[in-house]
Amino acid sequence: MVRHAWVRRSLVTAAASALLTLLHPSWAVADLLSYDPFLVGPGAYEAGDENTGVDVLGGQSPVIGPTPFYAGGWIQAGGDAQVVRDIGSLSYLTLPTAGGQVGDAVQFNCCSFGRSGREIANGLGGGAAQTIYQSFLIDFGSQGTDEPTQFGKRAYEMWNGDVGDAFLALDLFVSHFAGVNELTLQMTTASGTVEQLVNGGGLTLDALSGVHLVVLRFDFDPLSPDVVRLYLDPTSSIEGDHLPAAMLTAVNSDLFITHHGAISNFTFSGGGHVPGRFDEVRWGDTFADVTPFQSVPEPASFGLMALGFIGAAVSRRRRRVPPAGSR
Repeated sequence: MVRHAWVRRSLVTAAASALLTLLHPSWAVADLLSYDPFLVGPGAYEAGDENTGVDVLGGQSPVIGPTPFYAGGWIQAGGDAQVVRDIGSLSYLTLPTAGGQVGDAVQFNCCSFGRSGREIANGLGGGAAQTIYQSFLIDFGSQGTDEPTQFGKRAYEMWNGDVGDAFLALDLFVSHFAGVNELTLQMTTASGTVEQLVNGGGLTLDALSGVHLVVLRFDFDPLSPDVVRLYLDPTSSIEGDHLPAAMLTAVNSDLFITHHGAISNFTFSGGGHVPGRFDEVRWGDTFADVTPFQSVPEPASFGLMALGFIGAAVSRRRRRVPPAGSR
């Protein structure tokens, strides 16, 4: 009887373990060029405090893999300090996340100002034909109790040559300084500046409330126009499931990018606003590489799988456990 009880418990345990394995989400496998979740700890980032200037993002240079994608550490633009906050990552649907997040704090009861960039090894564009994807999570913040129309500039920026306004190559932004009240994608090259409202318009700072997943697709070609496509808040790893929320073309194939930033905050409206946040930077060769959503079985399938495993366990027990008194 002891043996029979042991077998019975083993079968139930096996069935339960198999069921838990099925219920646990599976993760899409991505062949990434680079993934930066802003981990805090030895060999990664130091959590900082921009109010005191301790361990700010600028100057930090953790190794980010799996390929040597970056040429150096983060660069702080002037006195516009940003930090990595060890308060958990931003989250979005079933996208796997880890580590901390980049952000600013309201300083001097008046302002938030932060801009940092990191150099990309060999840059992007200006050479052989290439398609490359980037994704990141971004929260543009809110005005809180501050004057709603004085939201400054909230942006994701990329530059050519150095970090700063004079070097802007790609800009995803709202800016009351420029009278841009709706999220806009702008590209600047030697050929000039082109821009487009994201989603056709309507995305004010209030409408942008919360965390968003941005995917950028860059098609560089020395013989054809360079094209940038922006996907906003995709929900699957299949590019064909989503239409670009904005698309820009550099007619003379002269888009070149040497640095990309984190969130850029410039708000001087008072102490009641909430600055933006930035996290989960991925670079890859395909859309699926940079959108590794979890794969979760349909709820209706759980019961069927559970019944199947439990039924198999019971059948196995009936075959292998002899009746009482037969030995």
